[in-house]
Amino acid sequence: MFAEDSSRRLCVAGTIAAVHAAGIYVALTFAPQIRQAVAQVPLVVTFISQPEPTPQRPLPQVAVVTPQPILQVPDLPLIDIVNEAPPSQRAITMPIAAPPPPAAQAADRSTPKLVSTVEYVREPAPRYPPQSRRLREQGLVVLRVVIDERGSASSIEIETSSGHTRLDDAARDAVSRAAFRPYVEDGEARRALVLIPIEFALNRGSA
Repeated sequence: MFAEDSSRRLCVAGTIAAVHAAGIYVALTFAPQIRQAVAQVPLVVTFISQPEPTPQRPLPQVAVVTPQPILQVPDLPLIDIVNEAPPSQRAITMPIAAPPPPAAQAADRSTPKLVSTVEYVREPAPRYPPQSRRLREQGLVVLRVVIDERGSASSIEIETSSGHTRLDDAARDAVSRAAFRPYVEDGEARRALVLIPIEFALNRGSA
């Protein structure tokens, strides 16, 4: 068994050696001819040229124009309005008064309000001047009195004189010593203006 394997290996090795030897022989024998054939084949080299760039054309100048709208107002026809019926004779036109501004309203509150009557806490007691009594001076004095929020006479002026200075002064003194009930409007006391008559008559026995 061992001898058979050895002979097989020797056969294979001999075959390989024979093939290599044949190859070396062929290479050595035909090498000069192969070199000569290769040297006779011409070498052709082709150069590819780069394409020329395409010239760029300049863009034309374009003028920008902003459109202006043209508006034309049409002519409106004239329409005549004919009143078919005359206004009624019973129609009443009342002017509408604009409300006063807040500042004017505030000013009205500070202005004395003219009243016709006034209530006394202490009535005026005029004193007949002795000189006027001796001279028989008598007459009616009408005083223009402003009553403040506390019920005091803050201003006394003569509206109508009696014609005698002593009687006018006596009437003013009597009203200045009097006390009044404040005038109240909308639950708030405010200044009031009232006309107070004081009469001096000898037949009435004034003090």
